[in-house]
Amino acid sequence: MVTGLRLRVATLLLALACAVGVVACGDDDDGNGGGGGDGEATTLKVGVIPIADVAPLYLGMKKGFFEEEQLTIKPQLAEGGAAITPAVVSGDFQIGFSNTISLLIAASQDLPVEIISQGVLAGKTEEDAWADLLVLKDGPIKDPKDLEGKTIAVNTLKNICEVTIKASLEKEGVAVDKLKFTEVPFPDMNAALEAGRVDGACVVEPFVSQGKAGKARGIDPFYVRTAPDLTVATYFTSTQYAQENGDVVDGFVKAMNRSLTYAQSHPDEVRDVLLEYTEIPPEAAEQIKLPVWRPDLNEPTIELLSELSLKYGLIEEQPDLDELIRE
Repeated sequence: MVTGLRLRVATLLLALACAVGVVACGDDDDGNGGGGGDGEATTLKVGVIPIADVAPLYLGMKKGFFEEEQLTIKPQLAEGGAAITPAVVSGDFQIGFSNTISLLIAASQDLPVEIISQGVLAGKTEEDAWADLLVLKDGPIKDPKDLEGKTIAVNTLKNICEVTIKASLEKEGVAVDKLKFTEVPFPDMNAALEAGRVDGACVVEPFVSQGKAGKARGIDPFYVRTAPDLTVATYFTSTQYAQENGDVVDGFVKAMNRSLTYAQSHPDEVRDVLLEYTEIPPEAAEQIKLPVWRPDLNEPTIELLSELSLKYGLIEEQPDLDELIRE
């Protein structure tokens, strides 16, 4: 059955992987991907993006939370969830970090993925916002409606940036069907905006603060405006891996939940760990608006994103969230 499933999704995975490409993998050592019996640690390759969102994973590694669960974490860097998803389904990675939309799309196409833990939340108010739609301070975009017909940079196409920007701007009366989107890696967003290659940019920390300190300003904190405490991204695995390695997944979730809680209550340590996997300077790490972390998945916001994905044509049918979210 597993072989047949892999054959059924192989073509889609290949196309997706070729389109977005996993890049800059953090370690070439093979993860054993299985249970760590007899006290032997299990190595997990975890696909992540070099942004502030994933700081709890790195902090949990430093604090020994994963080691206590007999897990060795090997972060693997990629551009976004759309690149990480096929790597997890194919077994190249055991666990991945992905924006919620990419996982909803995968599940709607019957790809065997399961959300296993919270990744990052948007925050309750605009004061909490750590993501913003940036435009040039002295550029032609004065208000959201000026973006109609213009090009907005997103880290990968058909992901949470696209859906939440549309949802937020539509509330402002913008004809969102006239928006254009193009792919730009998060670290290159501000440069693309300043060079005039795009008119707006979906930017997250640590790059929002850098952009605003330079030539950019924010006009739409899209995550928070879509829904307070929006579940922006989660950690996930393949259905096959979860079935065959339930104890390992449970251990990861336990350590991850500890890491999320610890990160939220220890911002200074988060800022320190950011220097280890991003290229931002120490002074920038001290200034950024940190994301919001806690174990609660906030499933109603995942349902909302599913509805919006259907509305904006990213999926043809809403997936069964009971199957997508691991109990």
